[in-house]
Amino acid sequence: MTAMLAYGTWSAQRLDSAVSARFIAASGTPIDSLASGLTFLGDMPALLSMLAIACGIGWALGRPRGIAAAVVVVAGANLTTQVLKVALSHPRARHLLGTENDAWDGFPSGHVTAVASLAIAFAFVVPRRFLPAVAAVGGCLVAAMGCAVLVLNWHYPSDVVGAVFVAGAWGFAVLASLRFAAGTPSGRSAQLGRRAAISLK
Repeated sequence: MTAMLAYGTWSAQRLDSAVSARFIAASGTPIDSLASGLTFLGDMPALLSMLAIACGIGWALGRPRGIAAAVVVVAGANLTTQVLKVALSHPRARHLLGTENDAWDGFPSGHVTAVASLAIAFAFVVPRRFLPAVAAVGGCLVAAMGCAVLVLNWHYPSDVVGAVFVAGAWGFAVLASLRFAAGTPSGRSAQLGRRAAISLK
């Protein structure tokens, strides 16, 4: 829906370009340097390293389902984004920016998808009491990455929103799958077994 709106309506393209133009910073300025430094969080080495940390936390806490969920969300969201970038990329109203936006990297943003999917991945492996902190930190990082790719003129605002939707869709899908599995007879038996084991300790 976001892609259809951004690509298919002139008013949305004007808004997209107008917002983007306000974020773009001149090369070599402090904010441009800060944005460039932040983008490493969305690169593959950082993505895999943070996913490994999330899996390590899940392993230490004995949460195999959380580990599986984290891996599926990160892999699924980022693969989906790469497919969409190829399928949906085409020239847009770049002249509205007043300059050729040759650096535009397609819909949705891969860097924002990476950070958003990692935030969701950590939410699957940390204890419940840490979820507010994970949500706060993850939200700040997603917002910072979104601003960074706008400042660097890599993406339009709709690309950032689309990336959040992709990661969020995978997160909700995996959460729904886990809850469905927990509600099946085998899942209920496993839960009852764990409760019985706890009660005997």
